[in-house]
Amino acid sequence: MDRREVVLVNTNRMRPPVSPIGLDYIGDWLAEADYDVRLVDLNFAEDPAAEITAALSEADPIAVGVSFRNTDDCYLPSGQSFVPHLRETVSIIKSHTSAPIVLGGCGFSIFPAEIMKECDVSLGIVGDGEEVFASLVECLVKRRDYSKLPRLARRDAQGRTVVNPAMYDEILDIPPQRATIDNARYFREGGVGNLETKRGCPSKCLYCADPIAKGSMVRLRPPDQVADEVEALLDQGVDVLHICDAEFNLPPQHAMAVCQELVARQLGDRVRWYCYASVHPFSDELADMMRQAGCVGINFGVDSGCDRMLAALKRAYRREAIADAVQACRNAGITVMLDLLFGGPGEDEASVRESIEYVRELSPDRVGAPVGLRVYPRTPLERLVKSEGPMATNPNLRGVRENNDNFLYPVFYVDHRLGEDPVQLVHDLIGGDERFFPPPRIKGPANYNYNNNDVLQQAILAGERGAYWDILRRISSPPRAEA
Repeated sequence: MDRREVVLVNTNRMRPPVSPIGLDYIGDWLAEADYDVRLVDLNFAEDPAAEITAALSEADPIAVGVSFRNTDDCYLPSGQSFVPHLRETVSIIKSHTSAPIVLGGCGFSIFPAEIMKECDVSLGIVGDGEEVFASLVECLVKRRDYSKLPRLARRDAQGRTVVNPAMYDEILDIPPQRATIDNARYFREGGVGNLETKRGCPSKCLYCADPIAKGSMVRLRPPDQVADEVEALLDQGVDVLHICDAEFNLPPQHAMAVCQELVARQLGDRVRWYCYASVHPFSDELADMMRQAGCVGINFGVDSGCDRMLAALKRAYRREAIADAVQACRNAGITVMLDLLFGGPGEDEASVRESIEYVRELSPDRVGAPVGLRVYPRTPLERLVKSEGPMATNPNLRGVRENNDNFLYPVFYVDHRLGEDPVQLVHDLIGGDERFFPPPRIKGPANYNYNNNDVLQQAILAGERGAYWDILRRISSPPRAEA
């Protein structure tokens, strides 16, 4: 009789805990194909090695799927890499099973060859994993050739990594059950649930790795399937959500259709949700419909309030669009976070000052002001960095600059025009404005690096729910009255 058990391992240990949505989807897909899924969730493990040992001592899996969500915390002041933890975890798994180990997740998808080499693993999946992983498992059971599966990464006998081309359907069809992960616990301890309405991003921003990890072709989920998933999470007691799309409103017609479906089912009265969105195109009509559908907060990753820098960052809009989006949200009663990103090519004190003064005039509810652009492979920023000469002597780079030509370990671009202490420069220009999350020098509500944020975790345990930026906003200042 064929073995039917598959082990899935969540390696993400960031706190507050974020529900591993990809593993939830994969587990449901495998369950529909009549496989037995055993989850090893290291986020809640006091002793990760013991958890892995216990699970694999009781299992004889066909394969072990290992999810790697983040390569690092993407934060210049700490620059914490999670690759060593992954390598250690994989080593423990290998010591307890001979089953094939299959790596996946967003972090892995950005660095498939590098991470497979680091962990000495021969198989991985780049991008969407549900259908490909199930097909791979079926091939392993039936002893069929799997080498041509789309998006499969594999190492050949010479140690070279081959990544098969990505082939995507236009429609993103994912089972909406959300039955693999303990979403109720993640909600209690993490403060917010999650879901996707689409994958892929066609934008060509200078630094962003989303098109690398998730593909540049947009795949839309049917709105009724999204609403089904909202209902499934509500049945588990999860009534505050964060939509994980790169930009919820791209394309705007799909965002409108999703909201209309939620309104038609009267889910807007039962759920509160947040999202990332682009300031363009963003209409008053969409803002109103989003609010009716339950949206209470939007994080606009605007990057800059200076048109010169928006052009340098290859953004498709200019700063007037930011003002229009903030006003549309204010009219609809939606809380607004604007995320700036200082240090890009050509940034200087004048452009930082212009950005801060401009967004201050717009008066959003909160503004993020981090310094440093994480450099990722296969992005325009990587090509720029390589054109500037050796990394070790590049005055625009901070972080791991030596023996890191593949950028696997955290390295950040900060234009040298900002001087020796760009963090202090941004602090000085913010001038104590409490609406800003400045680059961190101290612990507390002003520190919005979410990784192991004690203030944030305590607030969640005390009952706060929502996007992390909004929780930090609420606990640091009285909330505005809703319109």
